[in-house]
Amino acid sequence: MTTHIHDNPLKLCRSKPQFAVELVRDILDLPIPEHDRVLPYSESATDIEVRDLNADNVVVCHKDGEARLGIIVEVQRGKDEDKRYSWPAYQANIRHRIQAPVLLIVVCPRPAVAKWASEPIDTGQPGSDFQMLVLGSANYPKLTEPSGTGDLAEQMVLGTLVHEHADDIEHLLIAATAELAPLPVETARRYTQYMLGQLSEHPRAILEALMQQETYPYQSKLLAETEAKGKAVGESNALLIVLESRGLLITEDQRRRIEGCQDLNELNSWLKLAATAPSVKAIIG
Repeated sequence: MTTHIHDNPLKLCRSKPQFAVELVRDILDLPIPEHDRVLPYSESATDIEVRDLNADNVVVCHKDGEARLGIIVEVQRGKDEDKRYSWPAYQANIRHRIQAPVLLIVVCPRPAVAKWASEPIDTGQPGSDFQMLVLGSANYPKLTEPSGTGDLAEQMVLGTLVHEHADDIEHLLIAATAELAPLPVETARRYTQYMLGQLSEHPRAILEALMQQETYPYQSKLLAETEAKGKAVGESNALLIVLESRGLLITEDQRRRIEGCQDLNELNSWLKLAATAPSVKAIIG
């Protein structure tokens, strides 16, 4: 059974399939074939009759409509000897399906698990040991400098899980939350929830304390959004009062348009016209 702790890192790849490519290219420093699209792919690595052979997340890089590279991303928090049989099967079956090379990445927050996952798997075929690409605290970068664009958000959010027991986890959390600032509010909210759901007690307490600060960018965005909506409601109410006081006929469609408008500049313009305009249509068109 999957849990939020297991699934939250994978949601980053589902939210942004390109993130799997970034893990290979930017974190593991491996070449990526030329491609023009990165699409999510079915995590099922087997036929319909067998339902228990499912990878955690799969994306496929395409070029001119053809698959060029598959990337499987797994999260492993404990040792599981069954994985030493299923991981090669994931890679082989997805490779067979898409008719292209496939890489398998295993994200291991615990160093002992990362060491275990790095051991080659004897497939029984001479000269064909299977080697996973492991990301753990030993080789996942500590990103402490926000880009200012939000481009590193997924890498930083995952980094807080990989390095959650590091002495400088507070610096990583501060950087990660700052990196969320340029993102849309809904994305920032979702990524914050991912961190809260995946972190253990100590780093989660640090993140929760950061969220209480007035300078927390995600909180600032929500406050700004709420304030803007409040101003828009006030302007639309004022406009309706002027129109009704002048006795101008307002249709239901016109009322809904006024009440639903969130553009303060447009509402201010309408309010100025409302003093002398002969009809509501002359004001809002």
